[in-house]
Amino acid sequence: MHEGGIFLNDRAVVLLEQYDVEVSRTYKGRERIIFETNQGNYALMEYKGRTQKLELMEKMQEHIGTLMGNDMLLRNKEGELFTKDMDGTVYIAKKHIEGRECNYKSEAEVLLAFEMMAKLHCAMAEVKDEKMQELPVFDYVEEMQKHTRECVHVRRYIRNKGQKTEFEREILKQYDYFLEQAQDVTRRAQQEDIELYKERVYQENLFYHGDYQYHNVLFARDGISVVNFEKFGRGSGVRDIYLLFRKISEKNDWALTFGRRMLEAYEKHRKLSSWEKVQLYERLSYPDKFWKIVNFYANTRKSWIPDKNLEKLEQIVRQEKAKQGLLKTLF
Repeated sequence: MHEGGIFLNDRAVVLLEQYDVEVSRTYKGRERIIFETNQGNYALMEYKGRTQKLELMEKMQEHIGTLMGNDMLLRNKEGELFTKDMDGTVYIAKKHIEGRECNYKSEAEVLLAFEMMAKLHCAMAEVKDEKMQELPVFDYVEEMQKHTRECVHVRRYIRNKGQKTEFEREILKQYDYFLEQAQDVTRRAQQEDIELYKERVYQENLFYHGDYQYHNVLFARDGISVVNFEKFGRGSGVRDIYLLFRKISEKNDWALTFGRRMLEAYEKHRKLSSWEKVQLYERLSYPDKFWKIVNFYANTRKSWIPDKNLEKLEQIVRQEKAKQGLLKTLF
């Protein structure tokens, strides 16, 4: 099958045929196929989450759709929100939103993204649905513990390794500092009352987007759209703040003034509680970028580590002083 300039394999053809739309043209997007239909443009993409969650995702998006202009799911001919291929792989189809990704180099656009995030969190908190109670509260302390254990395991492996690569020699020079930092932050987080945190989440009806990054905030003529809600869940919006704040700060060498303005932009529309500020501080204090480098190393061929990983390691070492200065000043 040939559609509008690209060839679709048998799998894509079978999947598209399961939707009650007339496809006039297709083209490739980021990890998805965009298909133009008589009902508008849609995107077909693989989905790796729980299929039961899609019904909740649809309910959430129905509520916040007007505010966000987001990518609503398309049901197939059987009325399902997902479709499986011959191998059992799950796919979803959803409204394709046209727009330009938020420019992380533009302070004005980044601040608008933080304002939109706060509005999103407020809108999500208004959703009252008993089935939403089925979503487990995200436990960031458990995540920290897991990452720290991985760091300990990988250090032991590298130390015991015979002939070491340049990357392995360099990461060992920095390992003690960042591992001690990870262990210290994890110990502090473990002292928190996680059950009290979960209770607050349910009392205040808190939700997060789950993947609030600059490429999921789109700017178009008719406003800003937030897309890709597949990772949404129960928990404080701090998870979203942390993710975008860290990403932007890393690209701007943890500039203090910019960091302060990002938090101010968010709090124009939603004030952070004292416990959320503590949680944000702890999440930002955790050496997450170091863990990502360690995790990548642990899951790739050890005889060849891309030069880019060594560059990333050098970057976090170079930025560490500025990062600690920002955290000390803001929190």
